[in-house]
Amino acid sequence: MKEYICIVCPNGCLLHFDEKSLTTAGNKCPRGAEYALGEYTCPKRTVCTTVRTIFPEYPVVSVRTASAIEKKMIPKLMKIIDKTIVRSYLPINSAVIRDVLNTGVDVITTSPMVKGK
Repeated sequence: MKEYICIVCPNGCLLHFDEKSLTTAGNKCPRGAEYALGEYTCPKRTVCTTVRTIFPEYPVVSVRTASAIEKKMIPKLMKIIDKTIVRSYLPINSAVIRDVLNTGVDVITTSPMVKGK
């Protein structure tokens, strides 16, 4: 039996997941069961971090993955992000890295970079 705290909605249900039957108890909504199964079979996370730029007024720009990626891929993602340098001013939600690690997920800016600011 595994225990998870569901983060899908504000209820924060304490989930009890049975690895043998792949069933969940303790969830107040169906999303809790989906969350527990996902955490058990293939945990995913959205990653928020910063990327370096060439601009003195923006030494770094905040970024995140546009959607969740497999948790086991995060160390490889961070190595790619460490090597990335933004070389142009970008508006919010601009792709800094497209299709990172062939996941179909982009790394996007979460704040705008305005020239001359």
